[in-house]
Amino acid sequence: MRTRPFVTLLGMLAHHRGALAFAVALSLVSSVVALVQPLVVNQMIADFPDGVAGRAGILVALLAVGSVADGASIYVMTRTAESAVYDTRTRLIDRVLRLPVTAYDRLRTGDLVTRVGADTTLVRSAFTGGLVGAVGSAVTMVGSVVLMGLIDVVMLAVVLTVVALALLAVVVASGKIQRSTKAAQKSVGELGAGLERALVAVRTIRAAGARAQRRIETALGGDARRAFGHGRDVAKVEGMLFPATGLALQAAFLAVLGIGGMRVAAGAITVADLVSFVLYLFMLASPLGQVFGAVTTVRQAMGAIERIQRILGEPVESETGAALEPVPGAPAVEFDRVCFSYAPTGEEEEEIDDAARADGGADTGAVPGSGVDAGGARTVVLHDVSFTVPAGTTTALVGPSGAGKSTALALIERFYSPDSGRVLVAGRDTAGLDPAALRAAIGYVEQEAAVLAGTVRENLQLVAENATDEQCWHVLEQVGLDGPLRERGGLDTVLGERGMTLSGGQRQRLALARMLLAEAPLLLLDEPTSAVDSMNEQLILDALATASRGRSVVVIAHRLSTVTDADQIIVLDGGRVVGRGTHHELMAGNEVYQELASRQLMQ
Repeated sequence: MRTRPFVTLLGMLAHHRGALAFAVALSLVSSVVALVQPLVVNQMIADFPDGVAGRAGILVALLAVGSVADGASIYVMTRTAESAVYDTRTRLIDRVLRLPVTAYDRLRTGDLVTRVGADTTLVRSAFTGGLVGAVGSAVTMVGSVVLMGLIDVVMLAVVLTVVALALLAVVVASGKIQRSTKAAQKSVGELGAGLERALVAVRTIRAAGARAQRRIETALGGDARRAFGHGRDVAKVEGMLFPATGLALQAAFLAVLGIGGMRVAAGAITVADLVSFVLYLFMLASPLGQVFGAVTTVRQAMGAIERIQRILGEPVESETGAALEPVPGAPAVEFDRVCFSYAPTGEEEEEIDDAARADGGADTGAVPGSGVDAGGARTVVLHDVSFTVPAGTTTALVGPSGAGKSTALALIERFYSPDSGRVLVAGRDTAGLDPAALRAAIGYVEQEAAVLAGTVRENLQLVAENATDEQCWHVLEQVGLDGPLRERGGLDTVLGERGMTLSGGQRQRLALARMLLAEAPLLLLDEPTSAVDSMNEQLILDALATASRGRSVVVIAHRLSTVTDADQIIVLDGGRVVGRGTHHELMAGNEVYQELASRQLMQ
């Protein structure tokens, strides 16, 4: 259960209580010095001209002390704010990177980036212009009110009435600011997600022509307009709020001058008292504005904190479980009556999530393999699937598109959990294993080869941090990528975003080289030759033949040449196993396989 945003903000403050206490102490010194100054002015006027020189020196000293205290307080608060933002961002980054794979099916990348960036920046303002600054301002206000009351109760009553009305307006308006800020940040997140999708597919969009580009621009423009609209709502409230509070203070000042002038004429107070009262009123105006500003700033921060809490409240992938200790003689992989289905996910709707929790705690963001139905029909991907991969052999998974081949690999990696049945690796149920230990024993190449921005060396060392240059070149030679890279810049060749400076086949081969460098006993390959020509296909097949010696391999076949030498072939259709055997056995008696083979393409 998430805590309230204000409680979370107080927790952040408490985490930096030492520095904040020092900042508050400096702010209090500044406030006390400021409160003493009108008293000194009062004495200067009352004792004019005899005490002017001495009290002028005292006044200058007070101003100097107050300025130093103010500057030091601002520095400490700003530094603390940066520290708080740093802590929050590192927590968010840690949580975002350790979310279960199912969470990434539901959350949007661009919105996650916005929460780490823009939302945490709003938290900073709660420190620099929020609670801590309001403490010193509150002391100045209270001190000013007390001293004003000692001078004249009648004028104080007028001032307090005006201030109370202004404060009420601020409190009411700040609720609207929090809601609008939350909506604005959500819109910015949606804009970031849309832009991220467009940038990933920018080549496809350009190739589709001007009309497609205009559609994308229109969609992003709509997101930008929505963000603008919510930001405008915040600006409207602030635009009405701050002039109203300024007008209230001006009204109080004019009332004090009028009433104070009459009371001086009546002999109720002296001119020195009126001057001191006006000085305290001016002194009240600045901190009062800071307090009003603090209320709105903190409200804005709480809107951002709500969004941050949603991510920090997401459960991380389990980091516990047994180590993978192979059972002697057990198959490398075994599926035991496995069923798996995807629930409809859709986009994250925060307001619906809140309503669902209030209505009984239901989670509307159903995710693959969670067993939770979001109200729509589930998509069954695997149904009662059973097969084994004997240790040291190669098993090919073939079948039409959507048959469940890639899902089977994802279940082995424990990216998802089956709805029922068991997935075993080396004789151990993956449900009870530590995910990190399980994946350390698996080399995995995805259908869309992931290449990180950076150098070739950095990409290879992702799986083997201490790999030598010699080892890196060895695996590159195995996949036939050493020649092109030696011509460019060797292992220090800088790859573009998502490896776009490489061809599709080169990205695939680099991913294969990275897998070979990991030296895992179990290899999972999702269509490893799908993006290469026939010449490079043979290089990859030779490399896989070398790499598979003494290892177990599960490969999703895209081309017939990939599966003909497999020890066994599992044919999937409609999420069910409809055939198993060697290439020759299946060609002799399996209609689905015969149809796939006749087209020379395993879709």
